[in-house]
Amino acid sequence: MKTIKDISCIIIISYIYWYIYTLGIFLYGSVFFAFSPEFIFIYGFISIFIYGLFKKMNGFDCIVSYSIILYMIIKQYIKVIEENIFFNNEHWYISNLSINIKILLFLSVFIILLFMVLLEDKNSEIFLNFELLMLILLCMFGILIIISSNNLFILYLGIELQSLSIYILCCLKRYSNKSLECGLKYFIFGSYASLILLLGISFIYLIFGTLNFNEINLLINTFNYDNNLLLHLGLICILLGFFFKLAIAPFHWWLPDIFEGSADNITFFLAIIPKLPLFFILYRLNLLIFSNFIFYSYFFIFCGILSISIGVILALYVVKLKKLLAYSSIVHMGYMLIALSLNLKISAAISFYYFLIYIVATINIFSIYLLIKNTHVIVSGNITDLAYLKNSNKFLSIITIISLFSLAGIPPFMGFYGKLLIFNFLIFTGNYIICFVLLLLSIASCIYYIRLIRFIYFDDKSEEPISFQKRKTVYVYILINIIFFINLTFLFFQEPILLYIISLLS
Repeated sequence: MKTIKDISCIIIISYIYWYIYTLGIFLYGSVFFAFSPEFIFIYGFISIFIYGLFKKMNGFDCIVSYSIILYMIIKQYIKVIEENIFFNNEHWYISNLSINIKILLFLSVFIILLFMVLLEDKNSEIFLNFELLMLILLCMFGILIIISSNNLFILYLGIELQSLSIYILCCLKRYSNKSLECGLKYFIFGSYASLILLLGISFIYLIFGTLNFNEINLLINTFNYDNNLLLHLGLICILLGFFFKLAIAPFHWWLPDIFEGSADNITFFLAIIPKLPLFFILYRLNLLIFSNFIFYSYFFIFCGILSISIGVILALYVVKLKKLLAYSSIVHMGYMLIALSLNLKISAAISFYYFLIYIVATINIFSIYLLIKNTHVIVSGNITDLAYLKNSNKFLSIITIISLFSLAGIPPFMGFYGKLLIFNFLIFTGNYIICFVLLLLSIASCIYYIRLIRFIYFDDKSEEPISFQKRKTVYVYILINIIFFINLTFLFFQEPILLYIISLLS
């Protein structure tokens, strides 16, 4: 009887969706068609919310619901790309690149939700349920607004919607003082960053009378604003807000505590998902606004080098694995910011290519860490926990080592080519001193990655093997291997992937 009710609900919801969709196409044509994936997401979000009010959803129900939304959205995005229906008006922006980033983010969230289901622990406070799925979907809704925004105020609303969801996600471990502390700390600092961002937006509106990206770019290129102090104050406030959200030094101090205090599944989500849309918007703002002033290129380079330096130095003294990954994230954001500062289409493509490598390698490391912690009750979260791999699963230990080598930029692995391309373009543009400094910092960063490898294979401490006896562990193992082989595609198909990203930027 319960199954019949579920099927009836699905049929009714599908009929209502189809009716609204066809009506929207009839009334608004190509404009509605360009935004139809976002409409599908909003409709799916509301449908899951209504469905979850009447039925208690477990992890399997959540992943099935998200899979249905994912299939419909990606199918519709592909149609938009095939029809070449892109949009760029006063408030909204849809391009080939933005659609590809949205698809990548949706797929990344699907992988994270899969790990949540396969490694869920009923004794834990955090596992995939209706409330967690709603918060993640609400965060994704904010991300869609951020990526599609062509107006600074719309962008601010999207950032706030994403941030409010993340504040709640950080303190979901209600009985953990550390989790509540990190959520409150992120809320307070994030609120100040949002105020600074909004202050910068108000200064921009005061000068130009518009918040549209393209109109601001046109006005800057038409008139001379080099000596306008109020404009530069507004732009610096906007940059400070973005640098805080991206955890770029000197606004990085909150990230290690947030990573350490949040639940493992939430940290997995925070390490990947919120940063890519903000980096994409920073790329667009740099292309349209900041690149018109040479000062901001130097500012990007300074903050990038500072991020790499601070991340490398502080990571050498960290014993917690999640804090180490937080400092690693700060370091890699520094490299991507430096690549973005060169103001070339190819250098921007390299920064996105570097981001792809970072995402896949981070998914590998985090998934293996969650597998170890899920299957062994005495795991403490220290970097020494990786020693459990050497007597348990040789292939997983090899995957971990290759992922760490990739993040360290050691040849011939994937991360090496990302760093090599950045160094090449620094030399090409005549920034020899910056290239030399980055080379020294890159060598220093290998120390803490090699230290992790030492714990896996060369530590004298004898650790008992992990018993992979749980029923779902086999599926986790298969998923980790699939992601690892995706990682290897960057090694053998670097040029086609890079050329594809360059074509998207065109």
